[in-house]
Amino acid sequence: MTRKLAGLLALCMLMALLAACGGNGANKPTNGGNTPSTTAPAKDKEQPSGEKKVIKMLGWKQSTNNTVIESINKKFEEKYPEYKVEYVTTAPDDEYKQAYKTRVPAGEVDIFADLSAMRLSPSDWTPGAKVPDWQQFIDNGLIQDLSDQAFIKNYNEADIKDGGTYQDKVYAIPAGKVAMGGLFYNKDIFAKYDLKVPTTWSEFINVNEVLLQNNVTPIAMAGKDKWPVKLAAMNLQAQLLADGNQSEFIEGLWKGTSKFNDPDAIEVLEKMKTIQDKYTINGFMGIDYGTLTSYFTGEKVAMMVNGVWEAGAVQAAKPDMNFGYFPLPATDDPARIKLIGKYDMTWYVTNNGGNTEGAIKWLEFFSQPEIYQEFVQATGFLPVQPNIATTEFLDAEVQPYMNNFEVAYEIKMINRDNIGQHLEAEGIHTEYLAPGGEFKTAKELADVQQKEWEAAAPK
Repeated sequence: MTRKLAGLLALCMLMALLAACGGNGANKPTNGGNTPSTTAPAKDKEQPSGEKKVIKMLGWKQSTNNTVIESINKKFEEKYPEYKVEYVTTAPDDEYKQAYKTRVPAGEVDIFADLSAMRLSPSDWTPGAKVPDWQQFIDNGLIQDLSDQAFIKNYNEADIKDGGTYQDKVYAIPAGKVAMGGLFYNKDIFAKYDLKVPTTWSEFINVNEVLLQNNVTPIAMAGKDKWPVKLAAMNLQAQLLADGNQSEFIEGLWKGTSKFNDPDAIEVLEKMKTIQDKYTINGFMGIDYGTLTSYFTGEKVAMMVNGVWEAGAVQAAKPDMNFGYFPLPATDDPARIKLIGKYDMTWYVTNNGGNTEGAIKWLEFFSQPEIYQEFVQATGFLPVQPNIATTEFLDAEVQPYMNNFEVAYEIKMINRDNIGQHLEAEGIHTEYLAPGGEFKTAKELADVQQKEWEAAAPK
């Protein structure tokens, strides 16, 4: 089966799902129920004289992001009164992915943001690999080619190439970078017990032990939503897999030269088990992401595993809190410490939503340096345009580590189709480790992961 045929079949499945849900008004096509073309771009709808042209925008719920986008939409509508932006949000992560998988092929969206940059595209050494949604959309003519748009030049050339280019054409704009492999820490608590930011694994363990000796719970993580747990694990992966070359490890999985139960992969799981068992707040598997920050701002813990995007929420919850951020060290060699992250909120314009022209106009407006700066300041993203000021938090706590910034495992990993639950979503899934999960040792989980990988191999 060719890659393109596989993409068409996947889209047919999505449309079948949409048809099955036809009674649901929220998913009902706005074109009167006609099945949209998956290959030919639709023309922008003509509006009656005096009627505003609607731009249908899809995003996910995240208060800081939603607030600034609504502010930008208001300014856009003031400058271009002929347009009205309808900004619809869903729950984040899986629910959002399902929303764009159905609504984009159905022609219900003019502009939407993916959760990351273009990623997971199959290579010649990944036979049978899962084709990502964005690639299926582009291959089937659903996404607008932005290559000739003048506002592309507002962005760093390298970021557009890495985060928005496919087959030498620009199809997307990554709104910024985020770092997410570190821990927020309470500087006052650290000072009280004469603790310094750890730069090695041994120093990190010592910090935790000192906190425990003084009856301070070291770390909070949000295990209920699962994905926040892997943020710390991905920082360990970047430093430990294949001696710090996780791309080599991933390619080795496909070629059979590396395995999920190799010593370096098991070491990642063992160190996460140590963190989860000894130093993370009791019952963390029941903590949801929405309440995670309250454990940190309420000083129930000294540290919190989270992405830098949460700095604004910390400041909003407790403006006088004295806090910092450091990458989780994985070895006893300070030179190997890394901070992992990714591109975030990557904008695509659709061809079949009915208002491609308006969506491009919005993206042009968003790309103006003064508007983009407002967005970066509000979201805490690291900018992908030159000469954009960041926040004091990013300047002081994150920029010092950016020389050793690396794209996270979940972005580099290319999964096999029909992969098992212990490897799905390009994850490491340490939530399956005891006591929260069924596996008593890291080796047991690693062996199951390797079996699932081998079972998903093309026959």
